[in-house]
Amino acid sequence: MTFTGFASADLAFLTRLALNNDRDWFAAHRAAYDAGLKPALAALIADTSTACAARDIPLSGDPKRSVFRIHRDTRFSKDKTPYKTHVSCTLTRDGQKMSPGMMYIHIEPEGGSRPGFDPDSIDPLDPSTHPSEAAAQANDGPFGNGPFVACGFYLDDRAEIDALRRFIVAQPARWAKVEAALSKAGLALDAGAPTKRMPKGFEDQAGTDLEGALKRTRWLVSRPLTGAEIASDTLPETLASFAALSSPLLDFGWSALDRKQVSASGQY
Repeated sequence: MTFTGFASADLAFLTRLALNNDRDWFAAHRAAYDAGLKPALAALIADTSTACAARDIPLSGDPKRSVFRIHRDTRFSKDKTPYKTHVSCTLTRDGQKMSPGMMYIHIEPEGGSRPGFDPDSIDPLDPSTHPSEAAAQANDGPFGNGPFVACGFYLDDRAEIDALRRFIVAQPARWAKVEAALSKAGLALDAGAPTKRMPKGFEDQAGTDLEGALKRTRWLVSRPLTGAEIASDTLPETLASFAALSSPLLDFGWSALDRKQVSASGQY
């Protein structure tokens, strides 16, 4: 299936779901989801993978396994609404959904399909549903307000987080080039869920130019997508172009994690 854009009727399903977020309504109307949104997202994954490969960007996904479920994890949430009001997926270096260093694609109607900000989701790499406390209070950036794409590293493994931090300390000039390249492309690193204190093992970097980078627990850039962009058959090219602009950050992080793996094997 070739990606032809997300149809307005399919996006309207998400808006209606926000107003009727219960299992009975979803069951009665899920044909719009199964026949529209799911195949469109699968086609987007396939065509975006092809567009990235044409640019020598090692990001790809599987049309079935790279998609996040629309069901919410409500076990530890006060909000018991059962469904998300967006669809989402990732493309990664090895094609596995949860691998570090990824493109995250978040599709919902322009302007958002739900009121407020939902902090709970089964998507551990979804910045819109796992914001820092400050981001949740400010509701800043495109997260939760409409379609967007993000690239970078949303890490929850302390060893991987510290590996990236160590690489920043070891390669400060290269990190500076990453920041400069992103700035030139008009991309700003998101807030990064920073720690309040210098991370353990990096105290000697307090007060240096690297302090802000080292306090991060995630390294991501993003940009909103317009309604016209997600409705267009050129969306895969739009996403691949964004990945190309983000590639200095991706390459840096992958180098850090590859170095960690080699070091752990005793070969470094």
